[in-house]
Amino acid sequence: MKFPGRMIDMSKKHSGNIENASRAWIRPAVQVVFMAVVLLIGLRFGWFVHSLSGPEPAEVLSRPAGVEAFLPISSLMSLVYFLKTGVLNRIHPAGLVIFSLTLVLALLVRRGFCSWTCPIGTISEIAHKFGKWLFGRNMEMPVWLDVPLQGLKFFLFGFFLYHIAGMPAAGLDSFIHGPYNRMADVKMYLFFANIGTTALSVIVVLLVLSILFRNFWCRYLCPYGAVLGLFSLLSPVAVKRDAEKCIGCGKCAKACPNRIAVNRKTRVNSPECTACFICTDACPAHGALDIRAELSTRPLSAAVYGFIIVAAFVLTASVAGAFNYWHSETSPALYKRLYTQIDGIGHPSTGGVSDNHETPHDWHGNAGSAMMEEKMRSDQANIARETFQNNKEYTQDETGPADNREVRHGSGKQGIAD
Repeated sequence: MKFPGRMIDMSKKHSGNIENASRAWIRPAVQVVFMAVVLLIGLRFGWFVHSLSGPEPAEVLSRPAGVEAFLPISSLMSLVYFLKTGVLNRIHPAGLVIFSLTLVLALLVRRGFCSWTCPIGTISEIAHKFGKWLFGRNMEMPVWLDVPLQGLKFFLFGFFLYHIAGMPAAGLDSFIHGPYNRMADVKMYLFFANIGTTALSVIVVLLVLSILFRNFWCRYLCPYGAVLGLFSLLSPVAVKRDAEKCIGCGKCAKACPNRIAVNRKTRVNSPECTACFICTDACPAHGALDIRAELSTRPLSAAVYGFIIVAAFVLTASVAGAFNYWHSETSPALYKRLYTQIDGIGHPSTGGVSDNHETPHDWHGNAGSAMMEEKMRSDQANIARETFQNNKEYTQDETGPADNREVRHGSGKQGIAD
């Protein structure tokens, strides 16, 4: 008896299933490692913040630089500032390093950051898998609604990029070196540690939607994923389908968490592809579907891809540390002093600075009194004097002799070699 269509080599199909099953643990293992690192960073940062409220003789605990990975907007501002001035600021250097690394990785090996290392991506994946276990399947947005919703994350990224790129270099410098940006990580921690009803309700709604729909946040709302997706369009690495070996089962498209019609493409070049290997793991036909570079004849295995991602983060952090561009220049004593004024540090205006560029515009936000404003201006002078004290304990007595060097805030002269 003959069956219509292409005959299937069952031995190859069986071997493909075994091979796929044997490598399916690799990405979850990498996700667990990065999630553990993130939790450790969060725990250490919590200890650091609590140490800021201790009495004056008490030691300020070490601040983990990795927390700056959660400041992507500040990192984007630092990147734009660098492109405009050639200066690498030292306020949140690890944030800029990590943000730049993710862009490079997206350009070289696609958007693997989202599905291999991002803690939000991992939580989102756990959520929709729980939803599938609970309800038997995940819901899907109708196409007429799905397409415009996907555009939201690109709109959000465009909004941030438009306003940040439109700022003059002096305005960027003023914001980056101001107290709000210096304390952005602490304010973020305090926001979640003392979360209000409205914010908590929003998080709960997003979590519920992530249970019902696959990758709801990542697919529709994450501006970080949007920029990585755009960079990944230029990547030489992509999922490739061999039409001759494909058996037309459609399992790859059904398994794809990002709803990409993999079974209809010979090369997947979608900004939604996160190189998660789920479609290749689902393929029962040996050699029909894999991830490879444009000119390579050999596929890129999940083990090699995972090694590239992990090695890139470890090596980049090590090199940045070796070049003394990993830890913030903000001294523990300055963190401690700014922490006492944390409630008065509001989001500054980003439209520019005054002509003399000596006082950042609206440092104190809308909550400061005249006394707080005067205190902020005094602290600005202190911040400027400490700009060049990279990762050193603040030793100068405020009543002692002033530093002989004239350092004007925002001069933009310090760089990676300082």
